[in-house]
Amino acid sequence: MPGAGRPGEVVVVDGTKRECTGVIAALEHAMADLRDGATVTALVADVPSRVDVHAWAERNGHAIPYEGREAGRFHMTIVKGGRRAGPPG
Repeated sequence: MPGAGRPGEVVVVDGTKRECTGVIAALEHAMADLRDGATVTALVADVPSRVDVHAWAERNGHAIPYEGREAGRFHMTIVKGGRRAGPPG
């Protein structure tokens, strides 16, 4: 994904036809080359996938500042590195 992570650029991960693990794998792939502060929009079709995306973001220090539902799917805006995890322990 050349040029991904430029200011103002939004990467979209459409996970509406994937199972939960497939959505997470697609997000991992999309985020790999992005800089902190880059934005990804995740689209998922069901509540379990939504919950998994939130848990994944929390574990990896990303923020989800916006979430909505439209046309039967969840739209989540994920900011890479937008939230730092606390100290271990």
